[in-house]
Amino acid sequence: MKERILYADILRVIAVFLVIVIHISSRDFDLSAVDTAQWQTLNGYNGLARVSVPLFFMLSGMFFLNPDKEVPIKKLYRKNIFRVVLAFLFWSALYAVIFTLNEYRTLNMDVMKKMYTAFIEGHFHLWFLFRIVEIYVMVPFLRKIAEDKKTIEYLLLFCFVIGFIIPTYNSFPVSSTTTIMDNPERGLDLDITFGYVGYFFSGYYLNRFTFSEKVKKIIYAFGVLGVLTTIIETSIRSLQAGEPYKLLYEYLTPNVLFASLAVFLLVKEMCQHRSFSERTQKWILEFSTYSFGIYLIHVLILFLLWKWGLNTLVVIPIVSVPLIALVVFFISYGCIKLMGKIPFLKRFIL
Repeated sequence: MKERILYADILRVIAVFLVIVIHISSRDFDLSAVDTAQWQTLNGYNGLARVSVPLFFMLSGMFFLNPDKEVPIKKLYRKNIFRVVLAFLFWSALYAVIFTLNEYRTLNMDVMKKMYTAFIEGHFHLWFLFRIVEIYVMVPFLRKIAEDKKTIEYLLLFCFVIGFIIPTYNSFPVSSTTTIMDNPERGLDLDITFGYVGYFFSGYYLNRFTFSEKVKKIIYAFGVLGVLTTIIETSIRSLQAGEPYKLLYEYLTPNVLFASLAVFLLVKEMCQHRSFSERTQKWILEFSTYSFGIYLIHVLILFLLWKWGLNTLVVIPIVSVPLIALVVFFISYGCIKLMGKIPFLKRFIL
């Protein structure tokens, strides 16, 4: 088997699974009052899973900023950016057709206009494709910054203030999942952009450099604090307001940042020098290879399961959330695996 950085594949699988957990727990927020055990359980899962999307950005930075890997601009656009654009065009069209027709149950000019708007804006989870392309187009000069450790550390501090502290202090007038297509008049929200650039460089920094045991413990401690802050503060604020308080779920809050750094470093330290069996490596690689496709299709699978009556109230949420997440994960994997066997479709999922 070709030698790989296996812990990166493990992180990729963890990240896509946690995205599914977020969408399961978030979807059923309105089924229970905030003072019930059911809602508090969903809040717990939601808070734990918030590291998911940041891990994707960190993994991308880990590879794209690697000085040992050449990233010619032509290849960047032809392979990486074009791949994401193709994926968006295919999946946004698919979601626009399915969800618009499901809502209006007819087809006329007004519905077609709504379908077109839905296609341009993209389904809610496709925001990630906009943001990752935004980062990719900056890779040629971001790699120049990555050549010097001190410059990286300066940029990380800059991104922390501009991309995390200020938006959080201002209660995110623009959500961390907003794209330029959601509000074209605003243009680019550079504070949000710098936040994701911060994650991009964090992944590279944590992979590239070694840390003392003391520094590792500090990162882990802040990570635990970040997770607890997300869950407990969200619970308290929600009980006070009588409705879900979602500010601390934003991906560009310090609490989510600290948790993401800790999870990335923990998996790296636990798995980097560990030996896995050939079979285990094979399955990790398999799920990692199809993780992009799983991310793209899982919302459709969730939608179908919900229409068939499967939600987090079928049993107690502490059991139903991970159970449904596993079901969605494996159904999504199976569908993408089958699609991957069709040459025309393969380009949209891998």
